Amino acid sequence: MNVNDMKTVFLIRSKQVVTACSFVLLATIFGCNKADGKDPASSNQESSVSAEAFANSMDSFLKTETGREKIAKAVEKYFTEARERAQKDAENQAKAEVDKYFANPMEAPIGASPVKGIAEAPITIVEFSDFECPYCQRGAAVVEQLLNEYSGKVKVAFKNLPLPFHKNARPAAKAALAAGKQGKFWEFHDALFNNQRKLGDELYLEIAKNLKLDISKFDKDRASDEIEAEVAADEQLAGNLGFQGTPGFVVGGIPVRGAYPLEHFKDIISKLLAKTQ
Repeated sequence: MNVNDMKTVFLIRSKQVVTACSFVLLATIFGCNKADGKDPASSNQESSVSAEAFANSMDSFLKTETGREKIAKAVEKYFTEARERAQKDAENQAKAEVDKYFANPMEAPIGASPVKGIAEAPITIVEFSDFECPYCQRGAAVVEQLLNEYSGKVKVAFKNLPLPFHKNARPAAKAALAAGKQGKFWEFHDALFNNQRKLGDELYLEIAKNLKLDISKFDKDRASDEIEAEVAADEQLAGNLGFQGTPGFVVGGIPVRGAYPLEHFKDIISKLLAKTQ
């Protein structure tokens, strides 16, 4: 963050601070001015400062090395604390969702979606994903680890949730489902995530050729109304379950909204497995 960025942050704040609160902020940054024997934050005399006066004071302060250093530390502290609060809030919300849905599991039907893992696995992970989303790439890696660590106990069903601002996500989803018509969905799925920055028709055809697909059938299927309807059905289900972003998961009836670390999923799975024993 440069000096102008730092000044902008504080100037925005200053528009809201036109009473004695302005002096509290200044005292926090500069240190209390005891020259008149009074602490501006504790003064009984109501006072105010204009945005212009505040801006001038800030401009002068930012011209000094000490001023820039103090402002930088204040801004860094502010955003660090805000990030920590947001992370804590997210953790608390996730825990509350686990507790809520552990008692009343969310129903997420697999339907005709591609499934990886043995059919008898007691825990199903329904994954809502977008091939252009970098967080989904991370989520796919976590799912693969779970399938390896809980072999025979976990299976995953993949559902497409292409976000509208990802122009390549929907065509990629259709291409993967078309490959699935020839028994190669998961191979195509892996190739798409491994080449996420190259998404496009050229890549889809390259993957199809490498997988020795019938290219004529592949092209016909990915352009079909049937596959468009499959993607639309996945989107509808995601919306009904309250998933608005990607990735999203339903782990044995418990929703996980976002690319949480492996340990979060393992905690859920451990609780679910203990419940079934």
